[in-house]
Amino acid sequence: MSISALRFAALNPQDRAIFAVNARLISGLVTESLLRALYFPIHGFEATGICVLLGNDVSSKPPSQQPCESKDIIAVVPLRHVPVFRHDSTDTRGKEIGLLDPLDMFPLVFEVDADGIGAREFEHQDLKSAILKKLSGPGWAVSGATQLIVSKSAISIWEKFGRGAQLHEDMLKDITDEFDSSYKWQKYSYEHPPRAPVFLSSSLEWEQSIVEGHPTHPMHKTRHFLPPLPEYEPGEYDLYHTKLRLVAVPRDNLKITYEFEKHTQPIIAAMSKTAGQTLPLRDGYVVVPVHELQVTHIQDKFPEAVIFPDDFSIPIFGQQSVRSVIVPDAYHELSLKLGVGLKLTSAVRTISPASAYLGPRFSKHVVPVLSMDPKIVTVAKELASVVHTHPDGEIAKHCAAIIREAHENTSEERGERLIVCTALVENGHSGEDGHIPPVVRIFDLDTEEKRVDWLSKFVRVFFEAFLPSVLHNGVAFECHPQNCLARFDLATKELRGFIIRDFGGLRVHPETLKATTGVDLDFLDGHSIIAEDLDDVYTRMYHTVFHNHLQQLIRVLGLHYNGRGWEVVRHHLNELIPKDHGLYAAWLSPEVKTLPSKCFLRMRMVGMYRFHLHSPFPNLIHYRGVNVDDV
Repeated sequence: MSISALRFAALNPQDRAIFAVNARLISGLVTESLLRALYFPIHGFEATGICVLLGNDVSSKPPSQQPCESKDIIAVVPLRHVPVFRHDSTDTRGKEIGLLDPLDMFPLVFEVDADGIGAREFEHQDLKSAILKKLSGPGWAVSGATQLIVSKSAISIWEKFGRGAQLHEDMLKDITDEFDSSYKWQKYSYEHPPRAPVFLSSSLEWEQSIVEGHPTHPMHKTRHFLPPLPEYEPGEYDLYHTKLRLVAVPRDNLKITYEFEKHTQPIIAAMSKTAGQTLPLRDGYVVVPVHELQVTHIQDKFPEAVIFPDDFSIPIFGQQSVRSVIVPDAYHELSLKLGVGLKLTSAVRTISPASAYLGPRFSKHVVPVLSMDPKIVTVAKELASVVHTHPDGEIAKHCAAIIREAHENTSEERGERLIVCTALVENGHSGEDGHIPPVVRIFDLDTEEKRVDWLSKFVRVFFEAFLPSVLHNGVAFECHPQNCLARFDLATKELRGFIIRDFGGLRVHPETLKATTGVDLDFLDGHSIIAEDLDDVYTRMYHTVFHNHLQQLIRVLGLHYNGRGWEVVRHHLNELIPKDHGLYAAWLSPEVKTLPSKCFLRMRMVGMYRFHLHSPFPNLIHYRGVNVDDV
């Protein structure tokens, strides 16, 4: 198969899944500055150039200190487009890449056989010869026996890096298993894609229409069921369609925030109706709704808990995060967030005592006083919560639940269609035009000018929704595309505003909040949302908004490489951020070439997920595109 054919021919699900994992891993290694990557233009191919990923030893030394040998190269990736370069590159061999996105890449990754002893492949011979010729100039000492081999493993590159980085063998194996899980679940998703949603599809259908998910997270599809749960294989358990169960826990063993028991009455009534009998309640016990999967963890960790029979259960439908669920038999205006002993990406989807404590208090006391326009942004408030009092928070988090507003359930009554923003940029659905990203398909964005106009309206409303609380109150919502639901007019498809949900990734500077609203933030000591200063707030907001949310949207709209999408972003930022504000200096100053951004791979390598590690990423706000002929 030629490299040109790779653009048009659909790879089989296995090869697509291998590439999906490899591409995100390589993206993380490069963008998080864990390894050095060089760009070389090539001519006569559809690829504009190649990314040469150098090994640990070379990456840790000054550029061009000594010639690179075959063994120093971990991978070579043909690129569709020119990536974002480092502003401070000093490597004389080639331009050093500062940000590499999976969408930059052709679905083809070469590993290096330095000794040339493997079976010779006959595909892509012209391309391989052109690549090896590029690696024969000054600064290179690549052996003539070297072969380039198409990567057929989702974990081979990771293990080369991990061993070179001298990771502890247990950590190396744990992460290897997560990459393997990501590959298996991604392959299953490609084999069983959801149907392409249409504009009138329900909000829940949009939530469940995800084929790939996070565009750059190295473990984007990892599904790891924590013991004592069995390790379900893809297809063995439907995480989107499951059951709600009930347990009862002594009141003295629970921390209850606000009217949790009042809000669970409709659930108890619905389950009693289904069971045909009244729920047998004990004095001094509180009923806690739990995810079907979590019953096993409750039995294992909380011997005092009473598990009600399976007769007392009702169906629940998972939203994108799996642990946030719709309960149609009991709730119309509410939903549940449940602790589930399941690792998705690199985070266990339970609810920490700190989150259970903060959410309802933040909703009741802080949300009403923030500088936010209620016409364009609605915060899905958390009304009540429960969490176990176990002294070990890592155990307590397994028995927890939050009751939250569910605006998506009532959106049609307001003449709106709510669409989770992640779903807008997906593709690979089954059905008619499933290969076209929904944002292009449902809004008829068939010309560049239409896409620019649509993006401009989206960005303007987005910034008007989420910048004011940052500018005035020192509060940044984690408005990445999974937490944001776009509100579109059912009749005209015009964007009306957004719903923002989930408070786990907030960043709040308490002193600024107090000074501007008079409200003291009520939180548990050590909570990860607390910012030491306003720059900390700006850092969190940058990664969430630009690197995560808007970057993928701009790329999918075809407005990244020509710079037009980022021109739109700069225009609206300059109109909305005062030049004498600290946020202007942090983001828009021409001197700000890089900004600290969240490093998923570095965090996973040290076992972090609530607190963040940062590395300097190129400041995409200043990106103006690139002319291939100038490289």
